[in-house]
Amino acid sequence: MTLSAALRDRKVRDVIAQVAVAGSLVALLVFFVRNASENMVKAGIASGFDFLWRDAGIDIPFQLTGYTASSSILGLLWVAIVNTLLVSVVSIVAATLLGFLIGVARLSRNPMLSGIAGAYVELSRNIPLLFFVLIWYFGVIASLPAPRASLSIFGIAFLNNRGLTIPLPNEAAGFRIAWLVLLLGIGAQVALAWLSRRRQAHTGRPLPLGLGALVMILGLPAAAFAVAGFGTTWDVPALRGFNYRGGFVLVPEFVALFAALSTYTAAFVAEIVRAGILAVPKGQIEAAKALGLTPGQTLRLVTIPQALRVMVPPMTSQYLNIIKNSSFGAAIAYPDVVSLFMGSVLNNTGQAIEIIAITLGLYLSISLAVSAFMNWYNARIALVTR
Repeated sequence: MTLSAALRDRKVRDVIAQVAVAGSLVALLVFFVRNASENMVKAGIASGFDFLWRDAGIDIPFQLTGYTASSSILGLLWVAIVNTLLVSVVSIVAATLLGFLIGVARLSRNPMLSGIAGAYVELSRNIPLLFFVLIWYFGVIASLPAPRASLSIFGIAFLNNRGLTIPLPNEAAGFRIAWLVLLLGIGAQVALAWLSRRRQAHTGRPLPLGLGALVMILGLPAAAFAVAGFGTTWDVPALRGFNYRGGFVLVPEFVALFAALSTYTAAFVAEIVRAGILAVPKGQIEAAKALGLTPGQTLRLVTIPQALRVMVPPMTSQYLNIIKNSSFGAAIAYPDVVSLFMGSVLNNTGQAIEIIAITLGLYLSISLAVSAFMNWYNARIALVTR
């Protein structure tokens, strides 16, 4: 094929155009990087990633990784990542549960219940998230009593304006076994569900998994955790001087950010749930009633499974928003990636380009991983048509 004949081929022209655009973008990126590098050298500004192995020299009041002030900046970055993921994951779970309840309440036939749920949704969706963060931190947490007048929870946990202090086990071996039992129970349930679907495809009758699933997922792990709890000693917080000593403290910044992200995002999740339920054809619900199913059974067995197919894509966007919105914790000094790494480390090292690039890469990687998982789940539950 001659060159002129190849250029007349539309596919060849499309490939050439795409290669040209990609090459232009790469060349533009190289230009900006070289230009920034030359300007930094002229200004005497250090560059590179060697700073990650320097001593951090920063104390962090809330961390789960064993970090100390003598650890490296890379260790500090890991603390920031763990804190960001921690508040994001627990907020996703809480927002999903709360939003589901509010969404169902909006469809209630009780006018008071549906009115309260609707007012909450409209109020929350039209207020900036930063306001939620500040009102939870300065309006709710700060108004709690001082440590000496703490709100006692069964005499073992204490809530005050310095956070929530909870007991910790002195030995963790039993709890590791309990977590292993929980994971094994979930794995066994997944395997049985797969076998049940295969049996139903061949015989039309699934395996009776109701009670067995409840025992494997709730019963055995609960028993394992109970045995682990009674078989170890606990470090119970005790008031000493002006504050509690012992146990573990959930700092006010974590509690406020968690509450703000959960209550704010729950309003958007509620609308997604409501829309998903309303998208289920009425004929499906009428057929369930004709079969004698109760309203609760209809909701659990007919409405929700079909509504999930509509709800998952927009729910993915809300989960990504929670991860990105966790950066609002910088407004109340929660030690996340933005506050610790882009704040404290940037001030100490001055290497803005590297730190910003790492931060962007972290948020992009986490968001793409969540998006990939949710896309897989969405494809898994999608309705297969012939």
